[in-house]
Amino acid sequence: MGQRKRDIAQSCGRLYAALWALERIGAGTDELGRPGRARYVITNGPEDKLRRLLDKVGGQLYEATARQPEARAAAALELVRGIAEFIPAGGIPSGNFNPEECEAFERGFAEQRAMYEEKWKDLLPGKTA
Repeated sequence: MGQRKRDIAQSCGRLYAALWALERIGAGTDELGRPGRARYVITNGPEDKLRRLLDKVGGQLYEATARQPEARAAAALELVRGIAEFIPAGGIPSGNFNPEECEAFERGFAEQRAMYEEKWKDLLPGKTA
């Protein structure tokens, strides 16, 4: 059962990375990349926090589509399409993550974020911590 919780936490980290990238590409902001922001999400009700972020996806896709160049819209659309694969089948956990799950979340976030930064280095300039 512990492995499953780690897998769920890692998927949530990947979801957070997709939301981070979409925020950067769509809105041009980096609220989700601020130091301590990811830790806050996973230790203060990840289900509520991630669902609120998911509610913003449509607006960010619109912003990316309305902005130039076309590569921005294509990247945002790819991100939106990929978000579903990171949402755990049973949903996002409602309780806070324990330390082991926090590590799995952070690992998933870092791995997925690095992939996005490599893939869209021109659209995700100015890396943050």
